[in-house]
Amino acid sequence: MARTAAAAITFLLAAPVAAQDAPPGFFAGGLLGVGTDIYVGDNDVVGGVPLIGYRGDGFSIGTNGASVTLFDRGDAALDIFAAPRFFALTDVDEPELEGIDRDITLDIGLRYVVDISPRTTLDLSFAQEVTGEHDGQEVDARLSQSFQLGAIPLSAFAGVSWQSDDLSRYVYGVFPGEARAGRPAYDPGATTTPYVGLRGGVPLSERAQVIGSLRVDFLGSDIEDSPIVDEDTAVSLGLGVQFSF
Repeated sequence: MARTAAAAITFLLAAPVAAQDAPPGFFAGGLLGVGTDIYVGDNDVVGGVPLIGYRGDGFSIGTNGASVTLFDRGDAALDIFAAPRFFALTDVDEPELEGIDRDITLDIGLRYVVDISPRTTLDLSFAQEVTGEHDGQEVDARLSQSFQLGAIPLSAFAGVSWQSDDLSRYVYGVFPGEARAGRPAYDPGATTTPYVGLRGGVPLSERAQVIGSLRVDFLGSDIEDSPIVDEDTAVSLGLGVQFSF
């Protein structure tokens, strides 16, 4: 079902797993995502997405978007990026969501990454939708701590995502024209969502690794109160294989 695949892709591409961790050159592989469907109706979320791209000196491009480094001083870097935003409300077929359909959009933004210590990184980003569907913005702040579990390198992270009124209404709201009996129009306003997670990779060879990521989003009452949302947390798990060339 398109809805479940889109939900998994939303998480997998939002988590910067592939392009940032790939060595210079081409990379390819695939990711499988399983997670919570926060919307009313079917609660099964399973989907896959290919990982294909190229990372060069100061730029990368692939299935999770494109980025160019504006400056890099070693312990801090600023990138400009363009990334698709997928929605779990694309081509839905559940009766409870009849009349609601969201299009894939494109964000352009800036991302600043700074090493606070050898194992601690602060990641700040700002994204603006440019395809004219909702004109919303998102600001994300994430703190990551890397460590070893035996021979496995891992990174634990915690952060918070702020989404503007326009974006939140597009993701969680009900527009007046979509209102039905038992489903009133709803505007959550701007929303703030904290999250935690874990990610890592296990090398299989010099050119192959298994990659994985777990993330839990804690939805606020302004999101929970939406007539199309029936969860207070969103749990997503991604697992895949990546090859470098």
